[in-house]
This record gives sequence, structure tokens and C-alpha cells, in this order.
Amino acid sequence: MNSKNKEIIVMGFGLFAMFLGAGNIIFPPYIGIVSGQKWPAGLLGFAVTGIGMPLLGLLATFRAGGNIDKFAGKVSLPFAKAFNFAILLCIGPLFAIPRTAATTFEVGILPLLGAFDPGSILGISWSAIAVSFIFFAVTLYFSLNPSQVLDQIGTYFTPFLILMLGFIIVKGILVPIGKPAAPVVDNAFALGFTEGYQTMDALASMAFASIIMADIMGHGHGNTKEGLSMAVKVALVSMLGFLFVYGGLVYLGASGGESFANTKDGHTAITVRLVDAIAGDTGRYALASAMTFACLTTAIGLTTAVAGYFEKLLDKRLSYRGLVWIIVTTSAVLSVYGVRHIISLSVPVLYALYPVAIVLILLNLFDRGITPGVYRGAVVGAFLIGILYGLQHVSTVADQAKNMLAAIPLGQEGFAWIFTSALGGIAGAA
Repeated sequence: MNSKNKEIIVMGFGLFAMFLGAGNIIFPPYIGIVSGQKWPAGLLGFAVTGIGMPLLGLLATFRAGGNIDKFAGKVSLPFAKAFNFAILLCIGPLFAIPRTAATTFEVGILPLLGAFDPGSILGISWSAIAVSFIFFAVTLYFSLNPSQVLDQIGTYFTPFLILMLGFIIVKGILVPIGKPAAPVVDNAFALGFTEGYQTMDALASMAFASIIMADIMGHGHGNTKEGLSMAVKVALVSMLGFLFVYGGLVYLGASGGESFANTKDGHTAITVRLVDAIAGDTGRYALASAMTFACLTTAIGLTTAVAGYFEKLLDKRLSYRGLVWIIVTTSAVLSVYGVRHIISLSVPVLYALYPVAIVLILLNLFDRGITPGVYRGAVVGAFLIGILYGLQHVSTVADQAKNMLAAIPLGQEGFAWIFTSALGGIAGAA
């Protein structure tokens, strides 16, 4: 294998590991369980937002030179600043990074503690606090050395991560614990599609693109056609890894559908119980190891990307190192409140932002001849409906939001934003 191909594989593994965080492991089994016999449709929906859109997001941002301000700036520069700020808060210290540590505790550590209880303070377990401290100490160490992040992750973390997940998936396929039950949702594709929002990978792809481009330039390939071609190959390597992991985990969930019909326990508890049924203590330890490494690599990648962007946004009034400390500290504090709490806060925000991100990705990919007016109209159309979808998950206004969406084409299926963004784009072109 020549050195260039080796670089592509190592960086592709590193990108795979940075993407493969908490949501990528705990949501696919849930999709499989509730989709039941329709699990292929659930997998397809999840693959669109969990594989397709991140890949297209990377490609679109590569075309913009790895510059996320340029990516969203075709609407307007103030919009780009505001939108990117919101995205980076979501994939950074508000939701995604805290969730990595919380999931590490609930899936990787808590099942191994058994009945051991060191007590709590203000309703927060001392164990959760200790795990959060150690987790973010490791994140801090790697994030303070950003130039080698992709190589370090690809070389040291990813092979172990793939080995552990591979063991669980292959064991579950060879020795299934049951068979798919009848689906408990009407539209498995729509469920998978919207559950993919929680991975936040389409949002993260815009930030991760800059890390890939920096790493490629660090290997001496420069911002040239060769560098762009290499970046595309790196992205494809990572997405092939996702196809294996998502397909395997969704199938495992579906195969255990008859035994895990109760989905009210939450995504993390379902995942732990499923793996325990498949592989017992060995599976529990494998899952704990895989989850810990997956969440660490994602936290490191996100911290690096978010700190790097905010350093530029603030014109270096705050140093990269200072921003890393702020992100890590904020994330550590929020993480101790648990996965379910973080998900409940993130759902309305992600439902509002994701349609806008998808529209921007598609417009950037097919940019030739598209005017700023089309960008603005399509984004406004997507955002307004995205807000309504977000409000469906706010109890005080949920019924009103559902009634409004029911009056819009594709509203009840979860895709009304496609209709309104198309109308907005047409109006903007006029």
C-alpha cells in the first residue's frame, strides 16, 4: 500500500471515529425495535440523514474551500455568522459534547457498577461527576494539540472501536435473540429520518470539513484538486464504516423487537439491555469499551472544530487554548444531568435547524446559476416550518403546531419543509 492510500485510510478512520459518537450508537437499535419488520425502511431513513447528508455536507463544504462561513454566506454574511454560531453551540458545549460524556457514563460505566452507589449531591451522582471529570480531562489533552487530531484518532482509537462494535454486531447476526415484530410506528422511514437529526452529523460535517482540509494540507497536499480528491476519498472511507455500523445496529434492534417492546426506558437503557441479551457480560464490556472510545473521539473532534471556529469568529480575542478550556468546562457541567435531559432540550432546536442545513447542503452542491434570492427564499421556507416541527415537542404549544402542520402538504409525514423551501426558492428566483 502506498503512503497516500495509507494516509487516506488513517484519516478516513479518524473521521469515522469523530462522527461516531453517542447518537450514532444509541439511536439505531431504537429505530430497529420500533420499526420491527419494516426495519429496512427505518434504516434507509436514518441513512439519509445519518450517512447521506453528512457526506454531502462534507462535499459541499469542501467545494467552499472548507470555509463554513462561505458555505452559508450565500444567503448573507450576517446569516452565515448567526447560523454557524447556532450550529456550533449545538454540536459543541450545549448538546453534542455533553451528551458524549453522559452516554459514556450511562452505557459504558453505569451498567458495570451494579449496585454500587457512592451517593449524590444535588441529585447528581458522584459517579457521574467523576466520570465526567476524567472524560473531559482526556478530551482536553488531545484537543490542545489539534494539528494531529485526525491522525491520532485514526491510528489509536478507531481500530479498537471497530473491533468492539464488530464483535457485538457479528455475534447478534450469527446468533439472533429473536425476530422482528410488527412495527409500532406508522412510517418507519420518517422515524429513521428524523431520528437521524439527533446524530447532528450533517451539522458537524461542516465543521469537520475544515479539520480534514487542515490535515490534508499538513500532509503536504495543499488546497488543490489533488487535496480535494483526497478529502472526498477520506469522507467515503468514513461513510462506508457507518453503513456497516448502522445496518448492523438497526438489524440487532429489529431482531430483539419481540423482547424489547417497551421503549419508554430511553435509548441508553434499551441499548444496554439489547447488547446484554446478545452477548452477556462479554457484550457488556465490549459495549462499554466501544461507547467510551466512540464518545471520546467525537468529543475531541467537536471540541477541536468548535474552538477553532470561535477563535476565528472572535478575531483571536480569545485564544484557541482558552476556548478549549471554556468548551470542556461547560460541557462537563451540562453532562452530569444525563442523556434523556440533554435529548429533551435538543429536539426542538434540531428540528428547527436541520431542514435549513439540508437545504443549504443541496443548494451548495448544485450551486451553478443559483441566485442569492433562491438561497434566501428556500432557507426561510425551511426554517419557518422547522420551527413548527420543533414546537411539536414543546408541550404547551404542541397541539397548535401539529394542527398547523396538518394543513400543509407532507406536514404529517414530517417533510412539509420540502414543500415550503421549494416555494420559497421559487419566490426568491422571481
